[in-house]
Amino acid sequence: MEKINILVVGGHPADVFDTCGGTMAHHVRRGDNVTTLALTNGVRIHDVVISEEMRFQKERPDPERLEKIIQERCRVKYAEVVKACGILGVTDVRFLSYDDSVLLVTSEMVSSVARVIRSVKPDIVITHYPIENGGAESHHGNTGKIVLHALQYAGSVDFNDNNTSHRVPQVYFISPAETNFKGTCLSGSTPGYCDYFVDISDVADLVVKALDAMRSQQYNGNYAKRCVEVTSGKEGFYMSVPYAEGFYRYYPEIGDYLTVSKERRERANEHENGKLERMSRMVAPVAQLDEYIR
Repeated sequence: MEKINILVVGGHPADVFDTCGGTMAHHVRRGDNVTTLALTNGVRIHDVVISEEMRFQKERPDPERLEKIIQERCRVKYAEVVKACGILGVTDVRFLSYDDSVLLVTSEMVSSVARVIRSVKPDIVITHYPIENGGAESHHGNTGKIVLHALQYAGSVDFNDNNTSHRVPQVYFISPAETNFKGTCLSGSTPGYCDYFVDISDVADLVVKALDAMRSQQYNGNYAKRCVEVTSGKEGFYMSVPYAEGFYRYYPEIGDYLTVSKERRERANEHENGKLERMSRMVAPVAQLDEYIR
């Protein structure tokens, strides 16, 4: 298959890999180009110092001191994301570094993402589902909306951008947790159906190691393994494999023939014990990953 360019856009730094890291690793191994882009610095929502310790303090640092803390935490988080993506084989890791206090669809955000799209010229964009939580009060959902607007703008002319316009052939939305769990009354109304899954069983251990690198968010240790078991394990269980990542395709596909995957053909008439044995495989315990992570 011809090599392709993929752009992954996440609302926060860890979002660029935490639910599609196995898919990214597969594409890197195949020789595809994978670029990640985080819209915000993520320190107000996911940081052990700012969003955890500081919110319980009665006194806030003075503005100058606070700005130094924010910049330091950004450096720590960005370094962790670069390390995590490196574990998955991704080396083109980008940050727009917007403040994550409020993430809304603005002309500035749309233009910034559109410029990256024109630069990378991806064949596939992976991003958040735009109507997560019913389309309201969701950094992830708003990220998806920003990307959709940016896709349209990237395909037209921006007189302030030296890169030529680019129209993206396909978009994959990351399966939101509320597909199976309704956290609010709004998420209960969110429509969604995963129509494509990637079997990541062979790289699930790398996803655990990548999550473990996010120590500023306290994702390390057992949480990293538990996260993969619950999320990718759930998706994989539905598809009769140990671990998978689910996606919604934005555009219907067209081709000269109907398609069926090699995996579907091989497994349609297999013995039940073979299916159950495959589904039951788990990643190595966290303790066995420590040497690699260090």
